[in-house]
Amino acid sequence: MTVRASQRFVSPATQTLFKSLPDFLAADSYKNGVLTIQHGGIPIDIKFDGRGHDTTTIFFHAALSSGTAKFPIFAGQLMSEDLPTNRIHVSDPTMLIDDNLMLGWYAGNHRQPKLQTTLRFILGALIPPDQRVVTFGASGGGFASLYYAGRFDGATAIAVNPQTNIARYIPQAVDRYTQLGWKVRGTNKIGTVPAITNLVWRYKRPVPNRAFYVQNLNDTFHMANHYSPFIDAVHAENEVHSLMFDGKKGHQPPSPEFMRGVLEAAISGGPAPTSLTLPAT
Repeated sequence: MTVRASQRFVSPATQTLFKSLPDFLAADSYKNGVLTIQHGGIPIDIKFDGRGHDTTTIFFHAALSSGTAKFPIFAGQLMSEDLPTNRIHVSDPTMLIDDNLMLGWYAGNHRQPKLQTTLRFILGALIPPDQRVVTFGASGGGFASLYYAGRFDGATAIAVNPQTNIARYIPQAVDRYTQLGWKVRGTNKIGTVPAITNLVWRYKRPVPNRAFYVQNLNDTFHMANHYSPFIDAVHAENEVHSLMFDGKKGHQPPSPEFMRGVLEAAISGGPAPTSLTLPAT
């Protein structure tokens, strides 16, 4: 057991435990709080907050900024607290595989090789079929946002400075993921991973969701390796909106006000915001 797994804490008063994925899927309803599903010997922790709205927003966290992060990690709670949406916050279970893993893209691991399919089933069970769906994530969580939005027709993915092709991310981070997460030795082995790791080819075909692609113009690495190849390949029928901002140099997010404007537009189901309607960064 990793240190992260052993130190992971969820209050029993707010937690509902499921011994397996079939056990979870067989439930008639789900309580608000943390839903923990044992799967492949690794817990999948999800914070569920049904608040009676007609929109549900799913939040995916980015890479860990510290090796001492406390698990589970539920991103987006503060920024969405007063917005008219039900909320689902997903903690990437791959981070519990090895204490040295900092990023897993919600793409699975050697204990949960079909995690992408598993999470699609879990999210599908939590969201009523008549809900408007928004997915939100930054960086590695942005990859997840773009991927999982395809599970729901008409969903809106918000991806902030995302990776769109894992193979084109920082080689050391990719190799760490394949070696620690999948037990695949050697370098440049992402192609051997049995998961979808390239969203460029996925969006080259028609997809059932739209996307608000939020990108820092001064993040030159992501502009060249992820934004441009993705946008150049997007199928003409796909509704992908580029929301560019002139931010700080490097892999930096927009201001909270800018990000809130994008999230409010997606939750409302209205048209994509423009630079004229978004707050300055």
